[in-house]
Amino acid sequence: MKNNRVDFSAAVENEMKLILPSLSVNEGMARAAVAAFCAQLNPTAVELADIKCAVSEAVTNCIVHAYREEIGEIIIEVKLCEGRLIRIDIRDKGCGIENI
Repeated sequence: MKNNRVDFSAAVENEMKLILPSLSVNEGMARAAVAAFCAQLNPTAVELADIKCAVSEAVTNCIVHAYREEIGEIIIEVKLCEGRLIRIDIRDKGCGIENI
C-alpha cells in the first residue's frame, strides 16, 4: 500500500504571503497570484489548473461563509519546498461553522 502522506518538513525554497479583503473581486486576484508564484516550479497545465481551482474554492468559501455580513481579511501563504512540493494555506478570521 502506497503512503500518500505529504512531508511538510521539506526545506522551504521560496515563499509568499498575500492578504486581501474578502471582496468577491479579489478571488481572481488570489487565484492568479498563487498560480503565477507556483509557475516557477514549471507545473503541468493540469497541475496549474488544480492549484487555481483549489485556491478559487478556498477563497470563495472565505468570502461567502466566513464574512457573511462584513468585509474581513483573507490570508494566503504559499511555500515552495524542495522536491517540488507546494504548501498553500488560506485562512480567515471569520465567524466559523456552527457546531451541529
